[in-house]
Amino acid sequence: MKSFNQRIQEKKKTLTDTELKIIDQLEVHEKPFLLSMNELAGLSAVSEPSVVRLYRKLGYNSYQELKVALAQEQADYQQASPAQVNILPGDEIGTMFEKIGQQYFQAIKLTKAKMIEEKLHESIEKLISANQIYFIGQGLSGTVAEDGAHKFMRLGGKTVAVKDPHYQAIYASHMSEGDVVVAISHSGETIDTIHVSEMAKNNGAFLIVITSNENVSLARMADCLLLTQASETDRQSDAMVSRLIQLTMMDTLYTKMAAELGEEGKRQINLSRLAVTRMKK
Repeated sequence: MKSFNQRIQEKKKTLTDTELKIIDQLEVHEKPFLLSMNELAGLSAVSEPSVVRLYRKLGYNSYQELKVALAQEQADYQQASPAQVNILPGDEIGTMFEKIGQQYFQAIKLTKAKMIEEKLHESIEKLISANQIYFIGQGLSGTVAEDGAHKFMRLGGKTVAVKDPHYQAIYASHMSEGDVVVAISHSGETIDTIHVSEMAKNNGAFLIVITSNENVSLARMADCLLLTQASETDRQSDAMVSRLIQLTMMDTLYTKMAAELGEEGKRQINLSRLAVTRMKK
C-alpha cells in the first residue's frame, strides 16, 4: 500500500494552497491521527469540506482511513531515541557496534518512508535500455559511484564510474540521447556534480539523482529523483550512514534490474563470475 508521503508526491502538481496547509499540519503535528476533522480544519484555517477533498484526492475512502494510515506509518517509522544511537566516550566496542547498526536501521526506515517506487521502476527501465551508463560522484559519493558501476558491469551493460571532475566533464560533453547518468551527492549541492549533470542533460542524457533532499540544486535537475535519508548523531556526521544508504539504494536498483532481465540477467552474471573465478587459484 502506498504511504501518505508517496500519495502526496504523486499528486504534488495538483495540490492547492488550501490542501498544502492541511498537509503541513498533518506533518508537523506530533500525533495527527488523534485529530478530529474539525480540529484539523481549525488548525489549518480551512473548511471541513477542504479536508474531505484532500483525503479523497490522496485515495483514502474516509477520514478514518487516513487517520489509521497515519497511525500505522508513525508506528512503523518511529525514530530511535538518542540513547539508542548516540555513541558515548565510555561505550564498549560491542555497544558502539550495536548503535551504529541502529543508526543504519533508522536510516533505512526513513528512506523507505520517502521512497516513491514508481521512480525506482522508471530508473530501472532507463538503465535497461541505456546505450551507456555513467556513475558520477565526489568524495564518498564517488566511491558509491564506483561500486554502482562495478555491480551493473556484471549485467553486461556498458558502464563507467567517473570521480575526477575533469574526466566527468569530458564524458558529459560527448553524451547524447540514450545515455543515462546516475549522479550521487548526499548534499545535492556539490558544484562539480551539478555542472557535469547540467552538461549531460543539455546533451540529451537522462539524469537519475540519488540525494537526501528534494529541494537542493541537483534534485531539481533530476529526470528521476531517488531520495535517501540519514540523521546526524552527537559524535558522527551523517556521512558514514549516508554512504551505506546510497549503497543500499544502488543494490536495490541492481537487484531489481537483474530480476527484470530474467534468464539473460542470470547468464550475464554467470559470465562475469566465471571471468573472475578464472583469475583465482
